Amino acid sequence: MTSVWFDFTGFPGKVAELNRLHKLVCETSELRWRTRKAEDVAHWEDAVARWKNFSGFGLEKFYIFENNRFLAALSGGEAEARACAVTFLEFDPYYYRSGYMKSKLLVRLKHLTLRESEKKRMRKIVRDAILSPRPKCEFKDYARLLKNIGTPEFRQVIRNLPVPDVPYLSARRSCCLLDVYWKSS
Repeated sequence: MTSVWFDFTGFPGKVAELNRLHKLVCETSELRWRTRKAEDVAHWEDAVARWKNFSGFGLEKFYIFENNRFLAALSGGEAEARACAVTFLEFDPYYYRSGYMKSKLLVRLKHLTLRESEKKRMRKIVRDAILSPRPKCEFKDYARLLKNIGTPEFRQVIRNLPVPDVPYLSARRSCCLLDVYWKSS
């Protein structure tokens, strides 16, 4: 997908590689702390350097999502800006400041009248965010979006999610089931 705001050509493969490199950082970090061997520390340092310096991306391009013109277009409900924001959230890249950037997009999307197709995509994004093993500083903004995109059926989907026995994942699901995040009927 190419828009006036962002060119998503080749994006899925690049995001997959970025996220794979981040997973490697997490795995080597765990090993580094468990063994405290110099070679494991070196593997972790190498993984961090590869993640930080991932050259296939041009991360500076992502800062369009913090650009005042883009945010104003999104706040104004411009269709192409909405589509661009939703697509970015679907890919869910993880890099320095990505959570803050996603938060800004979610806050603006919360106030818009979305098409049914966009709501459906956003419900999948929220479901994936609940189950994501990665930290999500922007998670409350995903939950706040439920007033705009939530349905009784989707609430049931959240309630029935097979959440692994990990405290923060259970807390995310519980958070999304709080009445405060749903339209009162």
